[in-house]
Amino acid sequence: MKQKQTLLTAALALLLSACSTTKTVTPAPEPPAAEETAPVVSLPIVAPNTEFVSIAEAISLLSHPEEASALAKKYGYKSVSPYAVYRLDVYKEMLYKNCRPAKTVGSSMYEDTPKPLRKGTSSYVAIKEDITIGVFNAAAYGNLVQQLSAAGFTLVSDGHEQEYSNGTVTAYCYEARKTVRLEKN
Repeated sequence: MKQKQTLLTAALALLLSACSTTKTVTPAPEPPAAEETAPVVSLPIVAPNTEFVSIAEAISLLSHPEEASALAKKYGYKSVSPYAVYRLDVYKEMLYKNCRPAKTVGSSMYEDTPKPLRKGTSSYVAIKEDITIGVFNAAAYGNLVQQLSAAGFTLVSDGHEQEYSNGTVTAYCYEARKTVRLEKN
């Protein structure tokens, strides 16, 4: 019995040692490196809507708020200064076109931002340390977002507001209200 057990153990050890294999892996040779060139990225050309202020003009307005009256004259905006939205925000100046200011609740205090009229492309530009451009139709809002891409802005984060940046200016696009808010970094 002891001899049978020893023979079985030896056979089992031989069987297990025969099952293992060793394999040598050699890495595949790397192909010769081709000369890499950076892809040329061309920015889309987007014509700004001529009915309201463009993204480029709004960016300029961030640095030169004194240009607001010239923009108002160029686009036919009316102006209210100051314009306070009740319990929300106070703007140095509100430019609006084809809109009416919201209901007054006090001296230079309004219920909301301007409301659209039925004729023309309604828009407003709210000016304080940042600039907010508000429009009231999807095509006009789409044009503003396309202008951002054409100006070299890239999407930083997508959420409640889409955040775009070009390194010096950050743009927050809020589709529900069709607004684009620009602020310096």
